[in-house]
Amino acid sequence: MPTTSKTAHVVLAATTLGIGVVQILQAERYYRRRLALHAAEMHQALLAEIASDEELQAAWAAPDEQPLASDYALLVHCNRQVSLLSAKFRAGLLDRRTLRVQAQWLMRREIGRTYWRQSGAFRETEARDRTDRVFNAILDDEYTAAAEPDTVTA
Repeated sequence: MPTTSKTAHVVLAATTLGIGVVQILQAERYYRRRLALHAAEMHQALLAEIASDEELQAAWAAPDEQPLASDYALLVHCNRQVSLLSAKFRAGLLDRRTLRVQAQWLMRREIGRTYWRQSGAFRETEARDRTDRVFNAILDDEYTAAAEPDTVTA
């Protein structure tokens, strides 16, 4: 077999292998996104149950904080909104600019600022990767921009 033919076969084999690897990586990314969206769907259902059931609210509220049921339900609903934004950002349905627009909208509302003031640090602690940290940083930036100067905690 001539050298040119051998080289062509090697190049073809390497290209085919490269395409296969790219397809596997894309399939894995797609699968992870589907898992993340499914987990977000289950989380949304759980939060909906908690928001509508005072007994569950009492069970999930922090031991040192027993807010009024209506206040807690609003915070749970806000958690639903933030969790939805997080899932959409992770899945690529929101880019940084559109996430910032949504975060500004959320933080113009008292419930959004209250939720972030109480839960933002926890969300940062539980961040598992760069995507979570970018998400949290954008929400924190918009919280800081919208919050009264005396309500921002260091």
